[in-house]
Amino acid sequence: MGMGDDILVVPRDVLFGDGDFEGFISADKKNYFDIILKNFEYRLRTKDLENDRIWQQPIPYVWLINPETKKVFLYKRSTTGNEGRLYNKFSGGVGGHIDKKEIVVGKGNPIMQAMMRELEEETIIVEYPTPKIVGYINYNSGVEDVHFGIVAIGETTEDVKPAEDMAHGKFYSIAEADQIIANPKNDIEKWTKACWSFVRDYLLSR
Repeated sequence: MGMGDDILVVPRDVLFGDGDFEGFISADKKNYFDIILKNFEYRLRTKDLENDRIWQQPIPYVWLINPETKKVFLYKRSTTGNEGRLYNKFSGGVGGHIDKKEIVVGKGNPIMQAMMRELEEETIIVEYPTPKIVGYINYNSGVEDVHFGIVAIGETTEDVKPAEDMAHGKFYSIAEADQIIANPKNDIEKWTKACWSFVRDYLLSR
């Protein structure tokens, strides 16, 4: 999905009516999910929109964990063309913009539909888990400025294989994930760093 598609957005002043936050917060602190569902609209994705702080673009961000083996799925994005610099870019969350043309009216809310669709496009699992919303990510500067992360966790005991946009993806133990994320040679996605400690604690509590 690229520029020129209608994507789901929400007015920043509505989303952050009583102040925003920086980094990750857990879903029990505030129900942004309902605020988005009550106030969203679709707008054409343009370069201007990507720089327009009036609108926040909610982005589903789904982690996959295996509660039995206590492992977490991490992946690298595919390295095509000149994107070789992304080679060591690890990510823990599967997701992307919520694209209007992929949402089916009457099939549940657009956030959950987008989460399931992203999982189905990015990974191969015999039976896809229904993700559980666990938190949100917000940064007020940089590339992420207009993006608002809706963090969810999908629990599965099945094998997960990478699909089209993943160069590599597999389950790692908590100790392995700690090492990957702490290694300065790896380029860890900012959102992945932001919620890893929460996901780690969540997995340990299963």
